Amino acid sequence: MKVTLRQKFTLFASLLVLVVASGVGVSLYLAERLYLVQRIQQSQIEMVQVLSQIGREALANNSELLLSSYLALVRRSRALSYAMVLAADGRILAHSNVILVGQKPTDPITRKALETQSLLRQVMDVSGDQLIDLSLPIYVSGRRGATARVGYSQSATRQLVDESLAAARRRIAFATAIALLFGLGGALLLAYYIARPIQHLRDGVREIGEGALHHRLEVTSRDELGDLAEEVNIMAQKLEELDQMKQDFVSNVTHELRSPLTSLRGYVEFLLRGDAGALNEEQTEQLIVVKNNAARLAKFIDNLLDVAKIEASKTELHPESVSLQKLCREMLVLFRPQAHEKNIEFAGAVPENVSPVWADADKTSEILINLLSNAFKFTPPQGRVTLSASDEGELVHVSVRDTGIGIPAASLQSVFNKFEQVKPTEGLVRKTKGTGLGLTIVKGFVEAQQGKVWLESQLNVGTTVHFTLPKFKPDAGHAFDDGESEEADLARPV
Repeated sequence: MKVTLRQKFTLFASLLVLVVASGVGVSLYLAERLYLVQRIQQSQIEMVQVLSQIGREALANNSELLLSSYLALVRRSRALSYAMVLAADGRILAHSNVILVGQKPTDPITRKALETQSLLRQVMDVSGDQLIDLSLPIYVSGRRGATARVGYSQSATRQLVDESLAAARRRIAFATAIALLFGLGGALLLAYYIARPIQHLRDGVREIGEGALHHRLEVTSRDELGDLAEEVNIMAQKLEELDQMKQDFVSNVTHELRSPLTSLRGYVEFLLRGDAGALNEEQTEQLIVVKNNAARLAKFIDNLLDVAKIEASKTELHPESVSLQKLCREMLVLFRPQAHEKNIEFAGAVPENVSPVWADADKTSEILINLLSNAFKFTPPQGRVTLSASDEGELVHVSVRDTGIGIPAASLQSVFNKFEQVKPTEGLVRKTKGTGLGLTIVKGFVEAQQGKVWLESQLNVGTTVHFTLPKFKPDAGHAFDDGESEEADLARPV
């Protein structure tokens, strides 16, 4: 499956926006979590510092009520397991659990707390949970009079952090979604504005490649793409000049060749009639070879002139009511020797009730001759060639079908180009020769008569060339130039 540049850029930009937005969201979440943890830890330190200050005031004023009141207040703090003040000998002077007042704990954590000279942080396991114990000495009149201690449950602290982060997660998720929405929208717009000039450039190059050398790209930007469009326009201009030089050369050469060729054919006919004296058998055969080759060269020159007129839109047409049944009978007679020689079955399937077409009889005949010549050329012995026609609305549909070697799918769009020939690789058709102008002339003559031409083909099965011609004379303003009188223009439709 083909992936366009716009799709690639949109996908890349969207992934980039997704990664950046997700990364920013995760970073904000982690930063918020770290901030909350640090803030809680700082509040725990402040708690033991405040307890130490109140303990100092209570000891200095010998007021245990102040200390008890404060501990009764802080016991409601979430995640706090205990808060106490220890005397110098380790006895509990005040505790958030009044039942423990007066006791003297002797655990290692308590001993280290009594010995510390500054803020001490310890971790201990209690009933499957970790407790963070913070200790700070209390100095009264320069002497250590007691120790302040607070303990926090690690699991309760984490729960407190998670609850605080829940709201932060919602805010971050909402902000990330908004950023993603705007980012993806921006990516789509950016992809569109970047891919649009490239698509414009591609379409223009394709049109030039299909033969419209007069086409020029519109330069709307002053960047690298604009420079590229300018270079393409310069290339198209040079190609158009070269093509015009080629057409002028071919036209001049073909016109210059016709006069001496006509003279040559006239002298050959003169000699073959015996007007210059009797000829022996060998001389006659040689002159017949010259005559046949001169006829081939004349046909080639006529084809070149026809192509030149088609390209210049100057094809001369003389439309009239043309019977396809009559043309079919003529083709059957014309190609009967070739069918017999190659042992090919040639059938004409044009019913008597098929409508006549409004077309140039000579040009329509040449269309059929070119198509049938190709069909016989590329159909092996024991094959079949069929000429058929049927009515389709205001058009008549004509088909030339063969059971030949077929055309590769890659060549179907180019077979109507000048000098384009499919290169056969098998069988005797490898020896077939041609100018590559037949289908070009067919396409030009059909389209000049307001018809369409197309083909279907399958390798080693056969090819069918279809074309349509109008049943009736087109209305004024849409008619092709028939070169006839005003009376002919007023003729009734066939």
